[in-house]
Amino acid sequence: MMVKRSGGLGQRLKPGRVWGDGMEHIAELGGIVTGFHITEQYIDCMCGKRLVKIDKSSRDIVFQKTILEKEGLSRKLIADEDQIFVYDFCTLYILNQKDYELVGKWQLGHDLSSDICGIAVDGDTVYCSIRNGKIITLDRRSFQVKEFIICESSMWSVKTYGSYLVCGTVEGKLLLLDKAAFSVVNQIVLGKKNIGDLYIDGETLYAAGHDGKLFKISMRNFEMETVIRNVHKKMFFCAGMYGDMLVTVSYPCSEIAFWDKDTLEKIKVMNIPLKLSGCTQIEGSFMYLSSRNILGIDRIDLGGNMK
Repeated sequence: MMVKRSGGLGQRLKPGRVWGDGMEHIAELGGIVTGFHITEQYIDCMCGKRLVKIDKSSRDIVFQKTILEKEGLSRKLIADEDQIFVYDFCTLYILNQKDYELVGKWQLGHDLSSDICGIAVDGDTVYCSIRNGKIITLDRRSFQVKEFIICESSMWSVKTYGSYLVCGTVEGKLLLLDKAAFSVVNQIVLGKKNIGDLYIDGETLYAAGHDGKLFKISMRNFEMETVIRNVHKKMFFCAGMYGDMLVTVSYPCSEIAFWDKDTLEKIKVMNIPLKLSGCTQIEGSFMYLSSRNILGIDRIDLGGNMK
């Protein structure tokens, strides 16, 4: 069942408005949110051509700015304390988080053989994985761009871990890269299909495979500790931690699942109307979600649903 959300741009929604599926509608933006980032006071959303800043308490739109020329559903957003990083096909945008002022715009590729697949940042560098096994780095101070050939397989999931990058490849490998030399210092063959999502919790990494497998890897010795199969019937993502549980989300299956973070024993599955793809972030007891069937952002009180 698809839940219809209605309302216009800038509408202030009543606090506590909860849909029949248990999701509370937080922000009505009149379009699909392809990425968002939550801070203590605001939610920064990528919706169509705009970046939109929502006040978490009042749920008002407090600021918005058009940064892209065309509509699209493929662009993604990540952020740190100071800046927002948006990638759209072959182009990387960096903006100030406070006022969305454009810091810079870089075209890193030209066509489907050189588009941006994933992105990660640390205090010094932006790391963009490029289709067919390249990584392009951008120095956040000098804006110097460098290119490195890593492998022959695209890497759709990239995370930073101290002085390393961790990358999941389309061929089913997990690569550990030295940031300084950009050489592969270790690798694990997890399967034959894409390792589409990675999540790091302390010294543990969780990897979601497109073959329905969930992997638990120790980052101390870079070895696989546990694997479980048939996590979801279709593609899924590691949304984050809630208490001592790992939370996974499958948008095509409309499922949210909870797993013991140590044993990966399944604890509970929630069925929530979702569609195709989306974005999630867990903050305290709340999970914030965007999806193709949500015109804005919803959230779920995980504490209330786990009782």
